[in-house]
Amino acid sequence: MSHASAHPSSTTRRPRRNFLLRGALAVLVSGAAALGASAACKHLLPTENAVAKGVRIGGAEAGPGTPREVAARQARVLLDRRVTLVLGEEVALEASLAELGATVDEERLAARLASVGREGDLFTRLADALSARHGGVSVPVFVTLPIEPLAAALSRRKDETDTPPRGARLDFATGKPTAHVAGQYLDLYAAASAIERAAASGEARVPVPSFAILPDASSEVVASIDVSRVVTKYETRFGYVGGQANRAQNVARAAAGIDGVVLLPGEIKSFNAEVGARTKENGFTTAPEIFKGEMREGIGGGTCQVASTLHAAAYLGGFEIAERINHSRPSGYIPMGLDATVVYPHVDLKLKNPYSFPVVVHAIADKGTLTVEIRGSGNPAEVEWSSATVGVSPYKRKIEESPGLGEGRVVLKQKGIRGYHIKKTRVVKSEGRARVEEKTDVYPPTFEILIVPPGLDPATLPPLPGEAAERQSSG
Repeated sequence: MSHASAHPSSTTRRPRRNFLLRGALAVLVSGAAALGASAACKHLLPTENAVAKGVRIGGAEAGPGTPREVAARQARVLLDRRVTLVLGEEVALEASLAELGATVDEERLAARLASVGREGDLFTRLADALSARHGGVSVPVFVTLPIEPLAAALSRRKDETDTPPRGARLDFATGKPTAHVAGQYLDLYAAASAIERAAASGEARVPVPSFAILPDASSEVVASIDVSRVVTKYETRFGYVGGQANRAQNVARAAAGIDGVVLLPGEIKSFNAEVGARTKENGFTTAPEIFKGEMREGIGGGTCQVASTLHAAAYLGGFEIAERINHSRPSGYIPMGLDATVVYPHVDLKLKNPYSFPVVVHAIADKGTLTVEIRGSGNPAEVEWSSATVGVSPYKRKIEESPGLGEGRVVLKQKGIRGYHIKKTRVVKSEGRARVEEKTDVYPPTFEILIVPPGLDPATLPPLPGEAAERQSSG
């Protein structure tokens, strides 16, 4: 796909000067008849296969040569010209027009050059030739700049500067919408046109324009949404005092990240996009979290409880789950099959509003209770949900040696948890029709981790569940 510049369709001339020149030429030719008008015309008109003297291209004289030679020479000069693309006051890219993939229509340029002094009646040809000698004829250059090379050259800057629109939210404390934010995007097509114009005019510095896109959930739209009805709701509990204070802070911060989020009919929303990065700068702190099946300290521990509670409310409310992954181990705050794990920015929870009316998420974390409501004005689907354990896997043991432990001492670092295969069924009933969805969630077994002194014989350790019976039967 390419973007072609728009230029005048004929050689640029000066009408008033041509009118005066035609009058002067009439007197000159009539008076020179006895002195050899043919010689005078031959002197003024361009010679065979040559460009008329004085013709200009892009403000500079074309110079000697045949039309094809001049066109080729001008094309090389033009394509070697360097341009500087700027974003505001910052330089985004410096490159030659050739490096940006630009091309010059040499055939068209040569044809225009060849036409000066050679078209029309004698007086028209003489007028054009004389006007060219006085700098009155400028031939346009036809430059084409494809979008693809320009897009490739600006791809990194576009990724850095493009910002999607951000819809307004509903502030439940005031009952009013927040301000929406328009998205800003680099306009590559407008940039290509600007570069083409700069190529013709000789400008070396080219601003890259941008355009704005308003979000669908504007402040005006959000202000009109009816949230009088609770479409669906789910609650979980969390510790919030003592050693659980940091985790409680993360739960509250993540809940605030989804509170007031609007889903218009058919719209998909991302948990990670709304809550943002789990960093201290974004209001999160260190707390225990699950990483590859083991508990560890990490920034944002507790965020998954908010994602799980939101998922449970949406799942039981008939919403479409566009993206979701269960935890690597069962969670104590929610049944297996209803949880959702999130890791910014790669592991996400995405929900789609299947209803014909807009909804708003209302999340509240207060004194150990996390409540997620999805509110709107319409009637939700009727949902029936059930789960069954269809497989259980025993857990294994990992042993870590510590020189600081006394002989015979064993410390339980992590309790082992059996693995589960959970088959869950959701029946969504709406408008007299029922849709059955079945899915299996897999929770791998979690290692039991023991810390022992160096050289301890593993055979002296207590058997794992199931191993004792195996030893007795084998004995």
